[in-house]
Amino acid sequence: MASPSPLSSASRLRALNPKHYILLALTATLAVAVVVTVFFIVMSPARIHFSVTNASSHRLQSYAGDGGVLLNLTLASNNTSRRAAVRYQSMFVDVSNNTGPQWVYWIRANVTPTTGVLAQWQPRASVATVTATVLVGAGSTKAFTGNMTSHRFSVKVTAVARFKVGIARTRLYDIMVVCRPIDFFPRDSCSRASAAASAAQPVAYCV
Repeated sequence: MASPSPLSSASRLRALNPKHYILLALTATLAVAVVVTVFFIVMSPARIHFSVTNASSHRLQSYAGDGGVLLNLTLASNNTSRRAAVRYQSMFVDVSNNTGPQWVYWIRANVTPTTGVLAQWQPRASVATVTATVLVGAGSTKAFTGNMTSHRFSVKVTAVARFKVGIARTRLYDIMVVCRPIDFFPRDSCSRASAAASAAQPVAYCV
């Protein structure tokens, strides 16, 4: 029986090689797609939940009598992720005297970190807090607070944050949530308008 010629063997090899290349290319493409998908899943931004854990007011006195009012609130940032830390590049808090869609009258608050937020990475599965203070001048107390009788304020949080998983860091993300209704004054504030401070109010979640 005659053995196959070298020319026939070479032809079969040449015929099989393109199939092998196509299979290897498809396998490599699939592997890259899996890696990219896993990377984007791992590096997707964590779910951050904001809430107002405390809201209070402080009536200011001046030599002329009415010195305005100080609105205080504590904002909690709950990083629910089990894998990603978060760091805020910036955070702004604005307080409006209505809960409607049109923010006609609002005042920007002074934000002060009370834990590590804004200064360092907030670890995964942790809660950080900031305090925000709004100074309502004497000439605006009646208009902005309804002479300290309004109980329906809105708080808007605008932040820019970056997330980190291990040593890998994401791009910057914009965050904007609104917390309402917020009550800075006790229900009997009409009869206690000259009180130095009001009691803490219940939690309000932000969406």
